[in-house]
Amino acid sequence: MTSGPQAPPEPRPAQAGDAGLLPPGTPPGLAAPLTRLGASRRGFGRELAGLRRQFTPRLLRVPPDRVTGAIDTKHWTGEDHRAAVLDGDWDLVRVERPIIARTIAQLAAGAHYTETDQFPHMVAIVERGTGEWNYHCETVEDVHAYFRRLVAAWEAIRAGDYRTQQELGGRKNDEIVIHVARDGELVVGQYGNHRLEMTRQAGLEAVPMLLRTVHLAWARRCYDRFGSPLESALQRGLVELGAG
Repeated sequence: MTSGPQAPPEPRPAQAGDAGLLPPGTPPGLAAPLTRLGASRRGFGRELAGLRRQFTPRLLRVPPDRVTGAIDTKHWTGEDHRAAVLDGDWDLVRVERPIIARTIAQLAAGAHYTETDQFPHMVAIVERGTGEWNYHCETVEDVHAYFRRLVAAWEAIRAGDYRTQQELGGRKNDEIVIHVARDGELVVGQYGNHRLEMTRQAGLEAVPMLLRTVHLAWARRCYDRFGSPLESALQRGLVELGAG
């Protein structure tokens, strides 16, 4: 039994840049730009796929005052941390860490570390024994040892002797970790907050920071502005942000 005539398929909405699919009546002066826009989007997607594993992490010299926000990356997956370009609302999950700023200001003013706001806070976490994040300190002596290292770092940074963790014999990626939000703002994640605040208190002009992730929307704008290759476009965008 044969079926009757089938309805024609629904027309696919015209996509900017699809050859022959621009809407009827498109002004001649607009056809070429729309075609180039479609080609640009396809090119961006191809280059993005090849960029994810090679652009970050990278060490950049950044003025501390250019890092103006802080985000919460505690719940990022391993894949999130490895992504050079990441979509979503991760850059909107903002946090404030006032206890860090107060503690470094207190050290800068000459207070003993036991007189800082953070010291009793960490001791209380140890005594509660609830497993809260406490900078790997499980005992009160661990807290004292942590602060002795913190004070030594402050003394060096205050003297202008800022070194990367690799130069100090530590893990090469254990730096002040920054990200680029969708609007181009430089934000710090979970790592290096004390050191970042120390560099601000010490008035250092620029220090090495580890760029980990940039937002997809910002990467797209860099590509639209500066063109291919995407890696060069992102590098030009970073220079504009003061992270060269």
